[in-house]
Amino acid sequence: MPEFQPRDPAYAERVAEAFRDESAASKWGGELRSISPGVAEVTLGNPGGSRMPTGPIHRSYLAALLDDSCLLAALSLTSPGDLVRTVEYKVNYLSVTTGECVVARAEVVRPGRSITVCRAGAYADGRLVARMLATLAVSRPA
Repeated sequence: MPEFQPRDPAYAERVAEAFRDESAASKWGGELRSISPGVAEVTLGNPGGSRMPTGPIHRSYLAALLDDSCLLAALSLTSPGDLVRTVEYKVNYLSVTTGECVVARAEVVRPGRSITVCRAGAYADGRLVARMLATLAVSRPA
């Protein structure tokens, strides 16, 4: 993976604030495990209601967790004040997701001024359970 240079020296604080204020995973008790330029890792335990009656974590929680991690990875490479929004994503669910904790790790594949592409993987009990490819729009507020 290429090493990216952040445009904002205070990117880590800005990403942590965005996670705390805007991410679904944060609202469910998730944690921002790590952030570096172009890379974000988010963990999510077992939020209430996330399990299906048969036991696995529901796929919608996985999609939101992966999306959050992609947004944060993309945000780490933007300038202060830039907005990052998901344009589209594709998720491949590779396995039933059991276990007490899921870790989503996102990496920027290609940063851009207006479009950024990220990929992310969700891991439970040490195995890959879902993969996302996401396109994100980067813009400045009006």
